[in-house]
Amino acid sequence: MLWITGMIEGLKPLQALLHSIWIFMSCWSTGGFAPQSQNLLYYHSPAIEFIGMTIMIIGSLNFALHYAIWIGNYREVYKNIEIKSFIITLTLSFILCFSALISTHVFPDFLTIFRRAFIHVISAHTTTGVMSVYARQFIVEWGSPAMVGIILAMAIGGSACSTAGGFKGIRMGILAKALSQDIKKLVSPESSIIIQKFHHIKDVVLEDSHVRSAALIVILYVFIYSIGTAVGMMYGYPALDAVFDAVSAGSNTGLSCGITSASMPALLKIVYFLEMWAGRLEFNAILVLSGVFYASFTGK
Repeated sequence: MLWITGMIEGLKPLQALLHSIWIFMSCWSTGGFAPQSQNLLYYHSPAIEFIGMTIMIIGSLNFALHYAIWIGNYREVYKNIEIKSFIITLTLSFILCFSALISTHVFPDFLTIFRRAFIHVISAHTTTGVMSVYARQFIVEWGSPAMVGIILAMAIGGSACSTAGGFKGIRMGILAKALSQDIKKLVSPESSIIIQKFHHIKDVVLEDSHVRSAALIVILYVFIYSIGTAVGMMYGYPALDAVFDAVSAGSNTGLSCGITSASMPALLKIVYFLEMWAGRLEFNAILVLSGVFYASFTGK
């Protein structure tokens, strides 16, 4: 599809083939790289953007969900907690970004606003990082509310057991279920026993260990986002701009409002490198490694 669309958009057959392979792999693996420095803006093609968004979404889904669909368990698509979480948070991020862009009057018509908002929210939420605008446009033209929508999408990210980064949909779903359970306990008689379940490939009874694990990882993500933001502000960048690129680095997204560049301060580069490393490992491996070092030094 991408190959044919590329030729329709005016690329030569070999060029279209190479570009289509690159874009497919970039979107599927949520890598975000493109064969042109303007990224998807180079093509000015709604069709290529639509195909790319579809690939981004599929690539950001849990591999266990892929397997469930592969063996014919199609009900998993609408029962899975990560799919429900993704739809809800994607919708909220898009509404915020879309309504903000309407008020800025930057784009000429409703369809263009929808197209620009949707692809960037998808790119952010799947932590792919492809862009169809220039980095500085986020600051100069989109405005603070739209940037907040993109930041929220990047921070949450895609599914567990995928190539996406961020908090992950399953953790957001678990925390939402835990909140629901606590509210039910508050409004129910003391003698009531409230059992909360969530569905992820199978029905799972929500336990404190699930909630603690999800909350710990989310807190650690917020911590590295905050560190990156603080260092960015230390170098004089406005708070929202610093948050944008810090969250992008920590969630392994790759979107930028212009801070990330070859000329950025060396310390900020190092902080972003560490953010990307820690965010990619999701802290579990780091915590285990820290435990090994602690045990080796203390003998415990």
